Amino acid sequence: MIIFLKNIPVDTRPQDIEEFVSPCMRVGVFFRVGRMLKAEILVIRDGNTKKIEYHGLIYVDSEKTGQRLIKKLNGKIFKNRAVEIRQYYSRSWHNDRRLKYADRYSKNNKEKRLKPRRRVRREKIVQLM
Repeated sequence: MIIFLKNIPVDTRPQDIEEFVSPCMRVGVFFRVGRMLKAEILVIRDGNTKKIEYHGLIYVDSEKTGQRLIKKLNGKIFKNRAVEIRQYYSRSWHNDRRLKYADRYSKNNKEKRLKPRRRVRREKIVQLM
């Protein structure tokens, strides 16, 4: 499972994310619930505004561990900033709901959005640290 940390500070390193997450991985003094496989920093640049966003990705070994991290860390303070934590979903044609309901958004439909709601076409992943 992949956990997504939204809007982390610019000076964050993967080791900082590991230190933030590690206390929630322990239930008792010696017992661990799961393992964190790795942590990455995702840098995204918006093509129109040139704004750069920093997000964290945490790879954990099980769903149970991931749900525990989301429950315990969502809204907590990380480097003087409250972070939002949720499960990371990667979109492909297998799980894209828009393809299933494509006929609803045809050109003849009057309820069609004027602009796309998502920024997917405009943003670019600059680097993974």
